[in-house]
Amino acid sequence: MSTNPEDAHQPSEEGNSNNLDNNKIVPDVNDGSEQKNQEMSAEEKTLANKAQEAENNIKEEVSTEETTNEVEDKVFENEIDFHKLSKEELVKVSQELTTVKDVVKAEQVVKEIREVIEDIRREESEIAKAKFLEEGGDEDGFEYRDKDIDAFFTNYKTVRSRKKQYFEDLQSARDNNLKAKKKVINEINEILDSSNQSGAMAKVKELQKKWKEIGAVPQADADDLYKTYHALLDRFYDNMSIEFELKELDRKKNLELKLALCERAESLLEEENINEAVTKLNLLHDEFKSIGPVPKEEQDAVWDRFKKASDVLYDKRRAHAEEFKKVLNENMQKKQDLCLQVEKVSDFDSDRIKEWNEKTKELLAIQEEWDKIGPLPREVAKDINKQFWGNFKSFFARKNKFFEKLEAFRAENLKKKEELVAKAEELKDSEDWNTTTNDLKRLQEDWKKIGPVPEKFRDSVYEKFKAACDVFFERKRSQRKEQDKEFLDNLKKKEEIILEINTLAKEDGDFNIDLLKEKVQAFMAIGFVPRRDKDAIMDKLLNACETYLDTSSLEGDEKETQKLKFKADIFKSVPGGGRFKNQESKVRNRITNLENDIALWQNNLAFFANSKTADKMREEYNEKISKAQAEIKVLKDQLRIIRSIEN
Repeated sequence: MSTNPEDAHQPSEEGNSNNLDNNKIVPDVNDGSEQKNQEMSAEEKTLANKAQEAENNIKEEVSTEETTNEVEDKVFENEIDFHKLSKEELVKVSQELTTVKDVVKAEQVVKEIREVIEDIRREESEIAKAKFLEEGGDEDGFEYRDKDIDAFFTNYKTVRSRKKQYFEDLQSARDNNLKAKKKVINEINEILDSSNQSGAMAKVKELQKKWKEIGAVPQADADDLYKTYHALLDRFYDNMSIEFELKELDRKKNLELKLALCERAESLLEEENINEAVTKLNLLHDEFKSIGPVPKEEQDAVWDRFKKASDVLYDKRRAHAEEFKKVLNENMQKKQDLCLQVEKVSDFDSDRIKEWNEKTKELLAIQEEWDKIGPLPREVAKDINKQFWGNFKSFFARKNKFFEKLEAFRAENLKKKEELVAKAEELKDSEDWNTTTNDLKRLQEDWKKIGPVPEKFRDSVYEKFKAACDVFFERKRSQRKEQDKEFLDNLKKKEEIILEINTLAKEDGDFNIDLLKEKVQAFMAIGFVPRRDKDAIMDKLLNACETYLDTSSLEGDEKETQKLKFKADIFKSVPGGGRFKNQESKVRNRITNLENDIALWQNNLAFFANSKTADKMREEYNEKISKAQAEIKVLKDQLRIIRSIEN
């Protein structure tokens, strides 16, 4: 028999079924015969055995402490998977364990949590140490502390201290109960030894009531104390020579009380919570034991009825335990299968975000199945949980390393884009419209080439860049609107000058080249026109000037040369000389053709004989050659004029 204080007052169903029904409860009053004295002695032995058996049964069937809160229900029914909880959640559970009633189970659970916490502390310490050494720290100077882990061990010490205090208090209470019951025995002895028996019955009844109210005593003293108490009561009732009817009345009252306990025990069979019902039944056993004897003829029947209800409830609890064990084994098989699935993905690796996310969804789906499965057999729960969550954490550790590298790459991209933002902000107030436009477009192309940035900065850095670009282009649009109005005014002014030149060409007045130059200079002094009208207005000017120059008295090549010189003067002052490229090509081709003709004519002269006809033809050829050479001279002058415009 256990001597642990926490094992006291624990009735067992095996003790009830094997022992209690083999002993008979007899009345605790004497009818005056020697046989009855012998039966009373047997009753003392039976009741003592029942007391001791009742002490042991509770521990075997159910804890005497009631779990009255959610934490106790979940933890003590093995519904919490501590490997699944975070460090903060483990600390919270340990904190709640410092207040639960069942200090024995609380200590068992907090020890399980401690193993998980030790794993976490070891892992975090290794990481912190590696970082410390990487940053140049000295290994001898490294010390790892964590407030959550410190908080857990504070709770851990509290739980253990509460258990120790609980059993010390329990032992102290039982020692006090032993003193109190010894005092009751001494007072009964004093009544037995007193010659004055007036009021003795009332005193003894009061002492019996006090005896029932006193709690359990140390296990080692319970048997002898119980025997002594009932032996003294036996002597008292023998000495008092109370009428048998009074004894029977007392026993009938006890019978009523025990029958009521039988009904309460039978009603417990209808309760759904088996463990709670067994707890209540054990309390009924204590109460049954404290009630005195019943009429002898009812003794076996009332005990058999009470024992029968007890046995049925204990059988239900055993069946429930067996069924629960079967469920635990099924859960174990399911979770072992999931462990194998997680193990397959624990070493997964990839350089693609999409593949990591797909594998994460797969793993989380496995976790969801895991969470749906109930508790495991206690003897394997720790290893299976450690295997599952170890591989689970291994996968996410690899995933975290991948995303750390990715974030470093994105951080570098962010730095590059922020540099582009700074450049764009420097350019946003520029008034060098064309150069800045090209610069900003180049920055926009560079922006597109840079990869993604961290998600939380993606929108903000883009908005900054866009805002800087928008400021410049909006300013440029505003400036262009004003410029377009100015250009249209310039176009109108230039058209008026062209009209004046055309009017001069139609008039019969004298040709005045200086007046034309004056008009052209006035034309050139006017600012820009819309881009779409630039070439057209220049063509109109040239046509007007050429029309006016045609009114001069110059003839042929001289007039053409004069036109070219005039045009050269115009185009030297404005961009667009390149439009004479086609004319240069024509002049060059004309020169080439004339040179070829001269060579051919000179070659033909060598074949003419001396005759009047030949001389005449020779003169014609020489005239052609002279005219061609003169034209070549004029054309070369024109070519120099054209080239001067281009240069």
